[in-house]
Amino acid sequence: MVITSMDNAKVALAHKLLDKKYRLAYNKYLIEGERLVRDAISHGAQVETVFVKESCLSKYPFENAVVVADRVFSKICDTVNNQGVLAIVNKASDIDFTAQGNVLVLDGLQDPGNVGTLFRTAVACGFTDIFAVNCVDVYSPKVLRSAMSAHFSINIHQDNDMQSVFQKLSSYVLLAADMGGENLFETKLQGKVAVVLGNEGNGLSDYSRQNVNKVVALPMENSIESLNVAIAGSVIMYHIYTNK
Repeated sequence: MVITSMDNAKVALAHKLLDKKYRLAYNKYLIEGERLVRDAISHGAQVETVFVKESCLSKYPFENAVVVADRVFSKICDTVNNQGVLAIVNKASDIDFTAQGNVLVLDGLQDPGNVGTLFRTAVACGFTDIFAVNCVDVYSPKVLRSAMSAHFSINIHQDNDMQSVFQKLSSYVLLAADMGGENLFETKLQGKVAVVLGNEGNGLSDYSRQNVNKVVALPMENSIESLNVAIAGSVIMYHIYTNK
């Protein structure tokens, strides 16, 4: 059976999930592309429905997939040149934070590409948790594409209160990146570390700036004053990873 109408309940839900307010209301999100869908399944994510574009059915023989007419499929995609497969995924159940490994704290980041890149690096460096505080929706299509399946390999916590996040991280070294900090490569770190990265334009929030334990910066030459937050954060996380 091929679905040819936007009135179909599953298709209508997928279309709604392109909007942040519905992702929050239903506690679900949409992923696009073969790699994301296969990775979600292989990592045990709660994949609710897989949709395949009619013209791509022979290419993606997913079990129990919902087949959708091409013109309808295009209306539930965020990308223009879609791959012909997407899925609805239930967000992982909220779990109480327990100190396991190093943690990434995103303080007001708004660029989806930066957030996705930092998700990927955090997973690559063995970080166990990410706190996204007052950030862009980490389940937006652009963040998901940029993160390249990192969402399925790390504990994600979204919050609006940095104070409550820092209270949960009381046993951690709260390490912020900011201009004027001490040289990262000359900083000695012991124990579990929470890397705190600030907004692309405004940097750290006042609360973070006043309550972190250490502030570090990357040494730079010539006239460069700062690096993109995703690059700087990645360098810091790899430094921690290789010096554990």
